[in-house]
Amino acid sequence: MIFPGPLIPARFLQRRQRFLAEAEFADGRREWVHVPNSGALTGCLTPGLEILLTRENRPGRKTAYTWRFCKGPAGWICIDTLAPNRLVAEALAGPGLPGLPPPIAVRPEVVLPQGSRLDFVLEYDQSPAVFVEVKSVTWVEEGVALFPDGVTSRGRRHLEHLEALAAQGFGAWQVFVVQREDARAFDAAATVDPAYARELARAARNGVQILVIQEKINPPEITLASCLPFDLIFLR
Repeated sequence: MIFPGPLIPARFLQRRQRFLAEAEFADGRREWVHVPNSGALTGCLTPGLEILLTRENRPGRKTAYTWRFCKGPAGWICIDTLAPNRLVAEALAGPGLPGLPPPIAVRPEVVLPQGSRLDFVLEYDQSPAVFVEVKSVTWVEEGVALFPDGVTSRGRRHLEHLEALAAQGFGAWQVFVVQREDARAFDAAATVDPAYARELARAARNGVQILVIQEKINPPEITLASCLPFDLIFLR
């Protein structure tokens, strides 16, 4: 996928709330910009960090710019949490994801009987449907991509629903998209959210397929690239 319009360089100054950050432009002016990520953005909030923005022309917006990328120690990081879903949707419409052949139909934003939503359901001719949940990963420590970067009861519920679907005979996949290129492996961030780490390990034991796939980032373009190994802490 390619972000529309030219990317505008700036410097990160501060984050005032989850969806608002202050940026300084090359000409010295400062503006509040939209942050398309509700997570903690661990490692991405150093004052003075180089960032890339897109200008938004939609009427009714409170901010004129959206923060898309920041410069990490080993290259660009895409912070937009909607990007992984778009990349996965593109893959499902084409060659499919690793281990998942192209489906005959894809339905996004599927509402479950419990009222929760999962990102996709894939339909096949001769096989049970496959439910897919996608998570964005932007945090890397010593080459290990970590999720979550904050406590996520919602993410834990998604895993519980995937487990229940697997028990009913459906396919159930948890896909983590690592939005940077300096990770060599993936693990659950048990120090941040031990309940999520335990649930992820339990889901993996109970039939939920785990896929970790890394992006190749060349702003304004990002693509899905290689799979990463994972070493879930509560499976050791």
